[in-house]
Amino acid sequence: MRTLRVAVCLAVAAAGLLALSGADRNRPPAQVFDRSAAPGPLAAKLDGALAEAPKSAPGRAFWVGYAIDRLMGENSHIGSYNSGRAGRDVAIRDILAGKTSPARPEDTPGDLRDSAKAALDRLERKGQPEKMVLKELGFFLEYGPGGSPVLAEVRMSDLDLSFDFEGEPLFWLGKAPEAQSLALVEGLYSRNRGDKVRESLIAAAGCHGSPKLVLPFLEGVLAGDSADGLRKDAAFWIGQQNDADGLRLLARTARADRSEEVREGAVFGISQVELPGAVDELISLARDADRRDVRKQAVFWLGQQASEKSGKFLEEVAREDGDLEVREHALFALSELPENGGLDALIKLAKTHPDARIRKKAVFWLGESDDPRALDAIIAIIKGK
Repeated sequence: MRTLRVAVCLAVAAAGLLALSGADRNRPPAQVFDRSAAPGPLAAKLDGALAEAPKSAPGRAFWVGYAIDRLMGENSHIGSYNSGRAGRDVAIRDILAGKTSPARPEDTPGDLRDSAKAALDRLERKGQPEKMVLKELGFFLEYGPGGSPVLAEVRMSDLDLSFDFEGEPLFWLGKAPEAQSLALVEGLYSRNRGDKVRESLIAAAGCHGSPKLVLPFLEGVLAGDSADGLRKDAAFWIGQQNDADGLRLLARTARADRSEEVREGAVFGISQVELPGAVDELISLARDADRRDVRKQAVFWLGQQASEKSGKFLEEVAREDGDLEVREHALFALSELPENGGLDALIKLAKTHPDARIRKKAVFWLGESDDPRALDAIIAIIKGK
């Protein structure tokens, strides 16, 4: 499965949070208004910033930002990790400290040694669980100009990374407890109706690190009347919580949700959970879910699991399932098992399955393999052995 959960975050490819290097520099804010010492909880600080912004930054779009402490992998990142632009952009943390330009290479003689030590540490830890450390994760809300500012975008980033503020002012609210942050996200979700903003708020909730805080909100989205695309996003982020209660919720959703899109999203969410019971849930769905779409999705994602249990079950499905389409899906899943883990089963099925359609499809997937055993098997079949 994945080697890095938070940078999924995590995926954030789908959520649009993780960006690679680009040609343009990240633009710092035109001005930083530090409101971290303002009294009251986070929501009150936000209200204060929204009231002040039309006067302090008249006619301009602006950002409001704050941070939480987030336990995450030492080498993982949430945000824009622009390694190709090293030395050109200022990290968020430095901007908040008043720096306006990145450090010059001659000012940081230890960088090369530190990078070499980090690379050596990664090599030594290869195949081992990543060391978890506490990082500061920033949440940045972009508002349009006007007397009643409207939320336009929500983004997240480690404070150690750079961020494109687009030259717009930043109102900084400081560090917040995780519970206050999630309560703020929930409130913003209830007050904003646009799907784009709501999608980013679901991702913001999912990037918090405490399942007990996050799951009730995501479950509410999943069970509510939001668009199916948003409910599917909630299922994805439930899977990222890596929590047993979340796993059970996804299993129920996969079996019973009214939307095929959401059911498939729930099956994918299960495939992302790194708990022993996740494979068992996928097998259960593949074996006895009422809906064909759910069974096919479960079979597919079992094919992505490096699990002996997955391989044996997929062979069983390909040989015995009563639905031809599901059997063919199992053959494909066998061909997708990591490290050619399904190859022996495919060879056996190609030679011995009583249904010629299954034998032919197994031969097809053998032909897609670059393993020498697949070629030997095809030649043997041609020669009638």
